[in-house]
This record gives sequence, C-alpha cells and structure tokens, in this order.
Amino acid sequence: MDTLNCPRFLLAVVLVLGVAGCSKSPEEIKAAQAKVEAETTGRLLVKSNRANTTAEATRLPAAGEAAADSAAVKGNEEGAAEQTLTRLPPGKYTVTAHSDGWPDLRTEATVTAGQAAEVTLHFKSGSLKLDTVPTGATVKQGKSVLGKTPLVIPQLPVGDCSLSLEYQSWPPLTHTVSIAENTEAAATVRLPHGRLTVASVPAGATVVLDRKAYNKTPLFFDPISPGPKQLTLQLKDFPPLEVSVTVVDGEEVKINPVLGTAFPVLDPAELLRAVWIADDSTRAAGTPNATTGIYRPKNDVVKNLHRERLYNRWQRKIYRFAGPLKSYDAATGRVEFAEQKSELARYRLVAQVEPGTPSPQPDQKDAKDKAPVVLAVYGRLTAVEEPTWPGRVITLEFSDADFLPEAMP
Repeated sequence: MDTLNCPRFLLAVVLVLGVAGCSKSPEEIKAAQAKVEAETTGRLLVKSNRANTTAEATRLPAAGEAAADSAAVKGNEEGAAEQTLTRLPPGKYTVTAHSDGWPDLRTEATVTAGQAAEVTLHFKSGSLKLDTVPTGATVKQGKSVLGKTPLVIPQLPVGDCSLSLEYQSWPPLTHTVSIAENTEAAATVRLPHGRLTVASVPAGATVVLDRKAYNKTPLFFDPISPGPKQLTLQLKDFPPLEVSVTVVDGEEVKINPVLGTAFPVLDPAELLRAVWIADDSTRAAGTPNATTGIYRPKNDVVKNLHRERLYNRWQRKIYRFAGPLKSYDAATGRVEFAEQKSELARYRLVAQVEPGTPSPQPDQKDAKDKAPVVLAVYGRLTAVEEPTWPGRVITLEFSDADFLPEAMP
C-alpha cells in the first residue's frame, strides 16, 4: 500500500511520534501508530462466490488530484471467498476479482477513513454432469484438477467452457461445453480408443508396452488409445521380439506373433563358407585339438570343416530355418529337408521335434503334380556332420526343434 499519497496520515504519524518522544515504550508507540492508522485509513471487504478468488484494489485519482501511478493493494494470495484489504487511504477504488478459468470481474468502491466498505463480486456460473467413455478420466480446467469422471462440477463459467480430459498416458482431449447460468448441463464424452488382443506362439509371454510389463499372453488391452504402438514380447529361452501394431479408433486389432521368428536365420551356405578348409592334409584338422573332445564330430569324419571354429561360432545356438520338406515322421518327430547345394558342397538339414507334433502343413496327395511343401522350424544346432564315403552331403542337425506356423522367406 502506498500511504505516502495520504498527507493527513503522515502528518498524524509525525505528531504522534513527536508527542511520544523518547518517553514511550516501543509497544506504546506501536499502539499509537495503529490508532492513527485506524482513524486515517479504511478497510474494504471483498466477497465472492468462488473459494479461490484473489482480489486487488487500485485507488483512482480524486477530482483535481494529479494522476499518479498507484500500486494495487492485494488480498489473500491463495484466494478466498471473503478477504479484507486494509490500510487503504480514503478515496475511490477499482476492485478486481480473479478466479482461474473465469473472466475477471470489476467494480468500484469508495473507502472512508475509519470505516469498512464492502463489495460483492458474483461469478455467474452453471453446473455440469460429466462422464466419459471409458470412465475414470481426469478433468482439468486450466491448471485446476476438478476430479475424475463420472462427476458433477458445481460451478463453471457461463458461456463456452474448455475442459481437458486426461486418461492414463493417453494424449489429452479438449472438450468444449456450453454453460448457462443456474442450469446443469450434461455431457458424455467418448475418448478415442480401440481394443488390442495380443496372443503369441508359444503363449505365456510377457508384453512390454510404454515401459510397463504385462503378464502374460494372451492379453487384452481394452481400452487402448489409437495410433502406432511398439511392443516387446519376452519369454524364457527366446530372444525379445519387437512387434509394431497400429490401433484403430473403434476397432479391434488382433496379433499373434511367433516368438521363434526372433531367432537368427541359419544360412547353411554362409556357415560352410565361414568354416571351410580347402583339401589339404596338413590343414584338414585346423588345430591339433580340432578333432578331439568337444570338437569331435559324431561320425569321426573330418575333411573340410574347421571343427573348432564351427563349435565356437555356430554350434549350440538356436536358429530358424525354412526349406522344401523331404519327409516328416510324426511318430518319431524326425523332420528331413530336401538336399540343397552351395558353391562348396551339398547339404541337408534334419530336425528333431517332439514326437506326435502335428505338421503345420496338410498332407498332400498326388505330390507329383504339386509344388514342394516348404516348412519352417527353429532349433538348436547341435551337430554338423561331414559325409562318409560314398556320401557327398553334409548334414546339419537341429535338436529341441519346433515348427514355425508359417514358412519364413
């Protein structure tokens, strides 16, 4: 408050202090000052119908008084429905009431020395009964949180009122509603969403979405915000599988990824090039221990494969493979793929699945008139055997194998 604009107040204070002199105690001087202040200034009570109202009063120049910048006197910074502005020099004031999300209200008041004036500023309002689909959205008006749907908002400013609706980690949705004075409006707002069903082969995978893990497939995300999603499926003994999917508003999207497709593809021709040793009796074994111990082949044949390199870099890892099928015995679980040829040698792959596992491809009749059946499997590469004479085909063996539902490229 700028009390220097009040000569009467200053003169009164000077007289009191002069009369008091040094004979008065600090408490007596303070009481004398308060008495003078009460007699030479006024108070202004500001009332409103909003609990978070902040108020301020700015003194207007009197007739014949030079215009001067007058600092506004502010009330409770946190806001209140009633607040008193004190130590106001006499005169006419412009009073402003502010409440977040509402238009400011203004009126004028006259303050008289030694008296209390009163003004009432009423924010016109209506109410709103609000719900959302899905329910449970957080409702905000500006920075103020009003609650979660369903709810009744008892006071909103008259006219078009914008509210922010926030649901979980979804993008906020702005909703504008028309409010009439002393009337309750009603609205149900649909938040854009869809449904996502996540299965997996095999089932039981953990799904990571937006850095949160969900257990376990099959899982149903209902509701879920529309738009592109990046999922990671995790299951013991399988590498993490990244899956991209786009959720469409108002629709259901289903995915059923095959976890085995996360394993690297085995290219037998590439393997042979990496471990091949040209015909040379001095280098056939690679290193002295390349044909013994863990490097020893099951059939004890070592011709052109560097056994140590083969074991350390290729064997014991899980791969996937696809090729034309030669035969499958469901009773024993033995899968044999047709021979193929690289620039170095002919090769074939055999895989051992669990006995009784049905083939993902139906039986073909009159096979001579139809294209070869292509199957895909994944399994652990446990052996690469060079042929004994007179055979000329290198055999690659998968153990603990399983079929992939669809042949991969």
